[in-house]
Parts: sequence; structure tokens; C-alpha cells
Amino acid sequence: MRCSKIAIALLAGSILSIAGAANAGVATNGPATAAEGLGAIEQVDFIFGGRKHCWYAEGWNGPGWYWCGYNMRKGRGWGGGEGFHGWRH
Repeated sequence: MRCSKIAIALLAGSILSIAGAANAGVATNGPATAAEGLGAIEQVDFIFGGRKHCWYAEGWNGPGWYWCGYNMRKGRGWGGGEGFHGWRH
């Protein structure tokens, strides 16, 4: 009985690795495109002071660098405008 459990486990592992290899060859628009459709990607441009900063053309303090996702949270997350720490958008 022990031998058959090992054989089943090896067979299952082989099948999963073959399936993974087969899926790797499928043409897609790329993982970023698929994730963007789900709204799962946020462009993080720089990290400063342990916070991720993103450029926003519109924000509570005008265009500039904000903590990612904080551009409309008045009084929070402002990093600076163009040139903040030498960063460019």
C-alpha cells in the first residue's frame, strides 16, 4: 500500500509539472495586462522613508509625488513636486 501512495504522489507531481509547462507556452497579452484588468497593479515609482511614492498629475496639493493611493487624502502623503529627491515622473 505504501508503494502505491508514493507512485500516485509522483504521478500527480509529474502531471502538474507537465500542465504548468503546457500553460507556459500559451500566448497572452502578458501578466501585467491581465492584472491591470483586475485593478491589481499600482505603479510604484520610488520608495522613500519606508513608503511607496507614486506620481499623480492630480492630487490634493497639485501634481507631485504622494504615498501611493494618498493623492486625494487631504493633508496626508504629500512628498513633493517635480524634482522631489531628484525624481522625475
